[in-house]
Amino acid sequence: MRVMIVDDHSIMRSGMRSLVEKREGVTVVSEAGTAAEAIDMAESARPDVILMDIELPDGSGIGATDQIIKNRWCEKIVMVSAHADRASVASSLEAGARGYLLKSGANEEIFAALDEVFTGGSYVTPMVAGGRGSDPFFLEPPRDAPLSLLSPREIQVLARIAEGLASKEIGRELAISHRTVETHRTNLMRKLKVRKASELVRLAIREGLVDA
Repeated sequence: MRVMIVDDHSIMRSGMRSLVEKREGVTVVSEAGTAAEAIDMAESARPDVILMDIELPDGSGIGATDQIIKNRWCEKIVMVSAHADRASVASSLEAGARGYLLKSGANEEIFAALDEVFTGGSYVTPMVAGGRGSDPFFLEPPRDAPLSLLSPREIQVLARIAEGLASKEIGRELAISHRTVETHRTNLMRKLKVRKASELVRLAIREGLVDA
């Protein structure tokens, strides 16, 4: 298995390389510290699996994942994140990621995710999947819940609105334009039948997207 590691901290990359190369048959073929480097190296190295940090200094790992998968440079990507919020997981899977791990998780989970994704499956850490580590469809809310009306991207934007981010900040974090964010904001208010941003925040808290 040829693995590529993407993280903006060299210590984290070194630690992850040392860990995964302990597994027989696993080789780290490249490392990257930014989204741009990740895209370039995925094109040249063509790894079997990528361990992708979700937050990178020049953009989102989610955006890099989307571009890499669309170009078929690697179709098996596992996001590695410090965030356990539903919106981050949903947007990662929407971009095409096959797995989602937390940086605070056990080392054994990396091997479980690599094995599952490499063989064509998917893996979401039980810490955010409610115990269903290989089932990404836990993200679907009940049909009568307000969030069932929203796309994964809209859920992602809603969570960040509730966190107090402005449209330009959301755009930078999600690698989309602020005008696209504004369009999502308008659609959110229409779908959820609210008139004020404060009502979006209250709904997001009530639905568990963010803490009160």
